[in-house]
Amino acid sequence: MPFSNSGISKLRRQWITFEMSLRYGRWSVKKTLLGLTLMTVFGFLLFCIYHLTYSVELLPWNPSVDNWCEYEKVPEYMLLPAPDEITVVTMFLDLGVFKKGEEYFSYHSPYKYKRWMRTFGKMVNRVVAYMENDEHIEYFRKIRSCLPESHTKIIKIHRQELPSFNHLAQIQHIYSQPSYPKHYPNTIYPEYSCAMHAKYDVLQRSCVMDFFKTPYFAWVDVGLFRKLDDTDYPLFKLVPPDKFNPERIGFSQAWPQDPAIPPEYILKKKLVWVSGSMVLATKEYMLNFTRDYKMAVKELLDQGLSNTDQEVINAMYSAKMRKPNYIKIKTYMCHQGQLGLYGAESRYFCLGYVCKYAWEKRVPHVKDKLSVNAHSNR
Repeated sequence: MPFSNSGISKLRRQWITFEMSLRYGRWSVKKTLLGLTLMTVFGFLLFCIYHLTYSVELLPWNPSVDNWCEYEKVPEYMLLPAPDEITVVTMFLDLGVFKKGEEYFSYHSPYKYKRWMRTFGKMVNRVVAYMENDEHIEYFRKIRSCLPESHTKIIKIHRQELPSFNHLAQIQHIYSQPSYPKHYPNTIYPEYSCAMHAKYDVLQRSCVMDFFKTPYFAWVDVGLFRKLDDTDYPLFKLVPPDKFNPERIGFSQAWPQDPAIPPEYILKKKLVWVSGSMVLATKEYMLNFTRDYKMAVKELLDQGLSNTDQEVINAMYSAKMRKPNYIKIKTYMCHQGQLGLYGAESRYFCLGYVCKYAWEKRVPHVKDKLSVNAHSNR
């Protein structure tokens, strides 16, 4: 019993000593909690700053542009129009910062799109670009400044001028319904859906204007060749894939198609068949497709259904909605690692890299020759 009492007394004295040191010593409980709180807040701020800078890329300035023509010249054979030359059509509409996907910090910003845009600086195709303001126009002109001025046509537009933005109020009404499924950004931001539909407005306009008199036209997303950005990649061109049927329209196949799935299920569940990152066709068939696409968008809206172009195209070619006059689609699939593509890029960006590779095959060892020239001129 004396031993037991002695042990308890010793423990009690140790606890009192510990309690007194916390209360009155260098590190009191309040000071400790305050220090931990400040460290937590500081750590959280660093975490946010890191992701805002490197994930969201929320930066107020424009990405730098490499003036590569100071040490490299475009070979003459690349400037000559090929018999199957493609006019590349693209557009940049500033939608601000918006969430893309369900993951944390999966946001896109104007800076990120401008960074991806730099890859157009080494694309030696004729390009028609649609921009909304002078600052974006000057930036894109700077990106294309090392290529002949005759290879670039920049058109200033306002989104309200594009027919697809006439659907904004109707799309907004559909997405505001609590029962309509919510997918970032497809069915959350009406402006995003309108921008995806507007691709076919500017494609149609470009085919009608036919600035460069080329047999083929292609929509190319600003971010299609994003993996080339900030790398020492050589100049490149896009030409139609080998044995491309001029009576078809080309897409990358993202997922298999089931024609039996009804359009309502496709749009509400965000089911994708082909990628909208690149669309390829001859002038005649591109005009027919853009007409059919715009009619399909209106038909779906009248049924209270909306999503982006990828879901609309899947619905268009479903058994329930497909029309006899629709242009047949030729899909391209890339395996993991093929043409340097991995993950989702191998599904969504395949056609763009197939077109790039089709041109490279016409000029043996083009990558090696251009890379050697670039390094020897530095």
